[in-house]
Amino acid sequence: MPQPSEEQPKAKKWKNLFAISAALIGILTPGAYLLGLSYYQGYMEAFGVAADGFPLATPDIYVFSYHAVGLFLLSLGEVAAKTINRLLSPPLVYWVILTICLCVGGLYWLVKALKRPPYPILSNILKILETLLSRLHWKNNDLTKVIGIVWVLFYSILFLLTTTVLIALLWWLLPMAAYSKGNSMALEKIKVFREKGCFPNEKTKWSNCFFLVDKTGTTLHEGLLIAKNDKELALLKKDGSYIIKLPDDYLLRRRLY
Repeated sequence: MPQPSEEQPKAKKWKNLFAISAALIGILTPGAYLLGLSYYQGYMEAFGVAADGFPLATPDIYVFSYHAVGLFLLSLGEVAAKTINRLLSPPLVYWVILTICLCVGGLYWLVKALKRPPYPILSNILKILETLLSRLHWKNNDLTKVIGIVWVLFYSILFLLTTTVLIALLWWLLPMAAYSKGNSMALEKIKVFREKGCFPNEKTKWSNCFFLVDKTGTTLHEGLLIAKNDKELALLKKDGSYIIKLPDDYLLRRRLY
């Protein structure tokens, strides 16, 4: 009878790895697309502009998805940093040290206690418990066996229901969170624009606004650029958002201070 070679288990291992990778890519790809699209929709909604009027290319949506995930991780990092800073600051740090010392002392005492020979009363109690557990074991007790089967069935149903609920929540909560993150980023830009208007960046000296200029050099519109396609331009001005039809031979300018 031919013996299996060493290459067969390796080939099977790689095959399983590729199958798992393909399944993950199949799940993550549409999920990333949905996150990026939700982020963009939330961003545009904050400006009062319909995202459908300025559709994005698929690569751009994945870029927004990467941006949204990065912002999530940054938010989590900020929360973790604040939590660690709070735990390491007085007086909470003293309670943390006290808790660690109590845990170390308690576990050390427990390890030492288990190594000591048991007292006669404790030994008898342990024997009674051991006999009781032996009689209640499913191999020796039909009632325990039936209870175990019912419990496994109940636990399996509960696990499936819980998993279904969690998947449903993640399916909707993640896009909603991306939408909210895009919306909050846009609202922050709007807040700054309403307070300061058009102003230069302190480092680059470029204005935050764009200027739409016709072929004669006349400035037609100026404001915060929201989105642009081949035919229209969305700008945020002091009194609201505008969707402007692009004229012939137009020019978009950005002022350098």
